[in-house]
Amino acid sequence: MTDPPTAPPGAPPAPAAPPAPARPAPTAPPEVPRRRSAFAEGAARLRAGARTEPGRLRIIGAVVAGLLLLLGGVTFAEISARADDVQTVRASSQPLAARAAEIYRSLADANTTAAVGFLAGAEEDRETRRRYEEAIDTAAALLAEAAAHSAASAAAQSHIAALNEALPDYTGLVETARANNRQGLPLGGAYLRYADEQMQQTMLPEAAELYALETERFQQDLDDARAWPWVSVVTGLAVLAVLLWAQRRHYLRTNRVFNQGLLAATATTTVLLLWMAGAHAMARAALNDADHGAAQSLSSLYDARTEALKARGDESITLIARGAGSESEDSYQRHMTRLAGPEGQPGSGLLDDARALADDDEGRAPVELAITATGEWRARHTDARALELAGAYEEAVEMVIGAEGSTGESFDAVDQSLAEAVAHEKAEFTRAADEGHAALGGLRTGVVLLSVLGAVGAALGIGRRLSEYR
Repeated sequence: MTDPPTAPPGAPPAPAAPPAPARPAPTAPPEVPRRRSAFAEGAARLRAGARTEPGRLRIIGAVVAGLLLLLGGVTFAEISARADDVQTVRASSQPLAARAAEIYRSLADANTTAAVGFLAGAEEDRETRRRYEEAIDTAAALLAEAAAHSAASAAAQSHIAALNEALPDYTGLVETARANNRQGLPLGGAYLRYADEQMQQTMLPEAAELYALETERFQQDLDDARAWPWVSVVTGLAVLAVLLWAQRRHYLRTNRVFNQGLLAATATTTVLLLWMAGAHAMARAALNDADHGAAQSLSSLYDARTEALKARGDESITLIARGAGSESEDSYQRHMTRLAGPEGQPGSGLLDDARALADDDEGRAPVELAITATGEWRARHTDARALELAGAYEEAVEMVIGAEGSTGESFDAVDQSLAEAVAHEKAEFTRAADEGHAALGGLRTGVVLLSVLGAVGAALGIGRRLSEYR
């Protein structure tokens, strides 16, 4: 076995091996700049442009033109809504309210005429029969129309359905009463009183609810049509403020008093606002006239006609009851009090309200005739009631349904006069509503033209100022 060679004693140590060269650390790849979004790029350009006067002018021009177009759009939308509301009032909601009132009146008229015809017995004249049938046919036709035009109202449909269901039952009771009466059977009176009870307690309340519902809808539509276009007014004033600020800025920086383009934009905006305010004020005044001068008068006249019809029906039912009609007589007195005020104290009834609401002689004259005829009716009724209580039944009946000098003659005069007043007020409402709608005519087209002209004028005015920097 051999040993490894060793260095001789005293020899220098062997040199150490040189260290391995250090490897350079890996370098990170160069960072790719992050690309900005289009929005950020546009915002940066906008900020850069805003630092220069041309850039500021472009921003001002864009803002002013945009505000003018916004004013045109807002005003067009609001005026269109007002015009549609006026059209709804004149073509839908007021006719629906009038139709509901006519349903009520037709039902009351049928009930009254049925009682009058029953009093005549076998001698019922053709005119009374024709009037009853006409009232029933009118009520049925109006109910069909109301159902077609009130599909969006569940409450109205409910009242209409109840009336459609009750109407055939009522007419059946009346026909049964008439048949028994012609045979001289006392059972006819019981059938007629039952028919009257059904009318008074079921049908007329349903018709009254329908009328109240349609009247409330009419008033809401009328309020919507009269509402001021505040959004357009506020927007228009804001645009004028911005235009005045821009022109003042232009003056302070250039010492020039006017910029023709901005001045034209200010003029068109002012014309737009004045036209809109004036047209709406005229439409509002016409609709106020339609409401206070016609619609409220119509409501009072409708109520007066139905109270007269109810009083006439109670008067007849009192005689049909043959001595047991004190309740009907009390009802007659209540209806007459509502119609013309307490006896001997005129001035507090529906007829007096209608006279006060009539705003011209043509509308007031028939109401005054109705007031006179009502006073005559009351006096004749007192005489007829005295005859009945004295046992002169046939004379009392003649005093109620006779051709001349009867309460029936007075009632016909009241009803005819009120019908003339209703026709006049309807015409007045239509005239006023048409004026309100016409006041807004052409405004929508004018709004579009003026707003576009204003925007073009502002753009040209700013453009002319920019041209000075080229």
